[in-house]
Amino acid sequence: MRDDGCDQALGLRRLFERRGMAQLSIAGTAGTTAVTLDLAVALAHLGRRVLILDRTLGEAAKGLGLKARFELAHVIHGEKCVADVILRGPDGIHVLPAARSLVAIDAGDRDAYRVLSELLDTSRERFDICLVNGLPPASGGAGSAPREVLLVACPTGASVTEAYAQIKTLARERTPCRFRVVVNRAASERAALSLYSSLAETARRFLSARLDYCGYLPGDTIPPAHGRRGGRGVAAGTHSPRAHAFTRLAEVLASETSVNHAAV
Repeated sequence: MRDDGCDQALGLRRLFERRGMAQLSIAGTAGTTAVTLDLAVALAHLGRRVLILDRTLGEAAKGLGLKARFELAHVIHGEKCVADVILRGPDGIHVLPAARSLVAIDAGDRDAYRVLSELLDTSRERFDICLVNGLPPASGGAGSAPREVLLVACPTGASVTEAYAQIKTLARERTPCRFRVVVNRAASERAALSLYSSLAETARRFLSARLDYCGYLPGDTIPPAHGRRGGRGVAAGTHSPRAHAFTRLAEVLASETSVNHAAV
């Protein structure tokens, strides 16, 4: 195996780029994990092989009807093997609980970096897109590859305030970020664009940060019981307006992040 952690700066973006994988961090307020999962399903339906790296304490696994008993840190410490940690969900989506390990990687832990690198090299599944469920902590340095961040904002004052705070945290780092904004549960496209425009203008004026509009996700139109296993979110296979919105979002992101479906 190549010693990816020794020749250049550590970082998830660099790790995935070396394997022909696109990587997108998804952050925001309440409901972000559900957006991550429905986006993963939509990408899978486009033929993408999706890995979710979960920064939360088991939320992604739970949302797919799975149980995260262990995380990547247990592999790093020699307590468990990869098969005990990585979870296969519906539509071929894989979830890797890794809250503690991702913090370690961001902090420059070479052992954690090597274990994740080995996992990606030796896994029987070959992934071409990785969704990181959760905001990356402040890290990085000048010259680092730009982070791809999808911010999930809801049409509430608290959500907009939190989204701005997250933009501020990352915009003040030396690591450049590309921010995309999707408005969750907006009443209409007009309402979503109004929220986005206000947030983008504030970020531009006070943080010199550029935000790109990535669309909006209407509210559920079917009862939760008919959604994904576990009753959270909307199944991407339905014909609801929300499901169609996720399909459009997946198409945009797959195109703009240059996912190489034939690679790896």
